[in-house]
Amino acid sequence: MTTDLLAFFSKDNFSCLDFDDVTLLDEAQRQAVLENMDHIVAYCLAAIGYKHIAPPKDIAFRTDLWDRAYSRLSEDVPDPAVLDAFLEAGASLVETYYPSACHQARMCVAFATAVALIVDDVFAKPHRCEQLEAFSQRYMRGLPQPEGVCAAMAESIRDCDEFYGSKYPRVGTTAAMGWLNFIDGCCVEAGIEQELPCHFVSGCSRDRPTEWSVENLAWHIRIVAGVPTPYIVPIFKATHDEEVPPDFWISGIPDLKQFILLGNDLLSFSKEMRVLEQFNYLSLLTRARRQAGRASLFDTNDGLWTFRDSIYEACDQLISCTIALDRLFLTFAESLSEKFKAAQARADLNGHTEEIGKNLKSEQKNLENARLAAKYWGEFRQGYFAWHINTPRYQLDSLRATFSKTTDDHTTGVGEIAAAVDVAAQEPILAMA
Repeated sequence: MTTDLLAFFSKDNFSCLDFDDVTLLDEAQRQAVLENMDHIVAYCLAAIGYKHIAPPKDIAFRTDLWDRAYSRLSEDVPDPAVLDAFLEAGASLVETYYPSACHQARMCVAFATAVALIVDDVFAKPHRCEQLEAFSQRYMRGLPQPEGVCAAMAESIRDCDEFYGSKYPRVGTTAAMGWLNFIDGCCVEAGIEQELPCHFVSGCSRDRPTEWSVENLAWHIRIVAGVPTPYIVPIFKATHDEEVPPDFWISGIPDLKQFILLGNDLLSFSKEMRVLEQFNYLSLLTRARRQAGRASLFDTNDGLWTFRDSIYEACDQLISCTIALDRLFLTFAESLSEKFKAAQARADLNGHTEEIGKNLKSEQKNLENARLAAKYWGEFRQGYFAWHINTPRYQLDSLRATFSKTTDDHTTGVGEIAAAVDVAAQEPILAMA
């Protein structure tokens, strides 16, 4: 995998990625970067066996979501077209990520997502961050929030905590704490946009790196502000009654965080490149690695780490964590299926005692939970990339045009989503030559 991917990134056309500051690129250089990023994203999606989907719209859910949002958010977002865009992003995300989710689950995640997007796009700016700075403190102390976005965010967190923690309270707390971390992370990002932490310096070289390291800060900020856990928790609970016990998915949290964050980094790259975003994960990582004197894997002018290295590393980690999650959920379910069949065969051979019957019931329940986790992971696996590609927010017009051909210009139903998941699970996960 690594060898194939490294060979792919070593092609001459990707030398356009050998830069360390997006603001120094001219228009022609930026266009070359954008075109080649489409090739990179397509390569990565092919490497993990991605099948494009276009889920149907849930009209009843959307009606309730719009009614709720307009009653709570219209003062902070007075332009209906702007608010509609945030709501469309939240609604389509839920329909694509969690096709098996019930109405209440969809409302919880979609409303929280729309509010979070408003926070990120409108409020998490140096000149508008005052209300957010004390949000978590007010929430933890049970104090009222300012009307509008802050009050709506607090309401969303309570809803998620209540729904996802109804059977396993710590699961609801995990989602709630993720949203609180997101608010704090937005404030951290807003501060960094004003001034980088004092440990960042300029003018380093391979021979003259700093004696201190800031290489892990970029990932820390990404985890906090990237809000992964509130989107991990809903994967495994579709309704009040249909839920995978946390023991069957908690082992996947580290890889699920990588999957969500790195997938978003790669699929957000085009959008952020167009506005010359300097403080995202890939930019901060590149700067930190250069400060540490890290050598590039490619033939660069000064021999130091560049965006090409950061993007290569992100792609490599994304592919690796996707394979790891396939094994954790899909392969594990297959192994339990074989184990259950063997237990049944032994019971048929030796007779069904009361103890054997209890063991069979226990193993059958484990198999059902593992299969449900595998199903939900498969839906999310496909839906996560599909939502980014289908959503105009990410400006992936070329990829969307390419992948739309694979859906034959028709809306994909839940049954077809399941079929796409099954195909992806059966095909070998190999990097393209």
